[in-house]
Amino acid sequence: PDLRVVVVDNDPAGSARAICEDARTWLDLPLVYRIEKRRGIPHARNAAVAAAAGRADFLAFIDDDEVPSPQWLAELLRIQSETGADAVAGPCEPLFEEPVPRWIERGRFFERPRHATGTRIDYAFTHNALVRTEALEALDTLFDERMALSGGSDGELFRRLAVRGHPIVWADQALVFEWVPRTRANARWILERAFRVGTSSAFIDRNRLAGPRSPARLLAHGSWCVAKGATLLPVGALRGRAGAMQALRLAAFGVGRLGGLAGIHREEYRVVHGS
Repeated sequence: PDLRVVVVDNDPAGSARAICEDARTWLDLPLVYRIEKRRGIPHARNAAVAAAAGRADFLAFIDDDEVPSPQWLAELLRIQSETGADAVAGPCEPLFEEPVPRWIERGRFFERPRHATGTRIDYAFTHNALVRTEALEALDTLFDERMALSGGSDGELFRRLAVRGHPIVWADQALVFEWVPRTRANARWILERAFRVGTSSAFIDRNRLAGPRSPARLLAHGSWCVAKGATLLPVGALRGRAGAMQALRLAAFGVGRLGGLAGIHREEYRVVHGS
């Protein structure tokens, strides 16, 4: 296939320019470098789509804290060719920058669900996804820029694609690895992330372009998560810190759902983790 790499630098000062210039000296593929001065993940993602518009049949997304396995892109393309899907998603496994407490490993707080290759799913994220450009062009709106610093705009976009009937399938061998810095490998960040995912998911459900959900359903779901988390906490505590944290994370997610219903919008990405 005819491939090119697009890098969108979300720093107005262009701090990634020197790295990209160096990469051009050893990379066998054309590298397109763009600066997106507006701070926020969806701004950068939309700039990447614009840079590839009219030039590519497919876009493969990977985030700036991920490292692809050698077969990553070939596997995404292979599964797309075999299934004809409009989008293909793959797994993302954690790489801890430093050793983490045993309870984090036992609780699997940084692991994500995996599926058999070819399984049809209704979600994907830009940490590991291939998408047909025609499917993106059919959308009225790309990544929702109202979610600039809160996160979740990628999940919202792929959910819209699924609702519109665009097939999304899983490629389990298209593996990427995500660096997890020390500042994230702790109880506070895990609970704050669960709360933020709750607020973002509530925002998406209240405002989603694929059709909003009623406040009553959001209230019921958020309350259920809080109640179940509180109920599981004593039992989880008997299994150690990992069990207790799993219960607390569910409750924090539920609180976030309720907070999002009330209009709370947590901007997690105002803080940069790692180097």
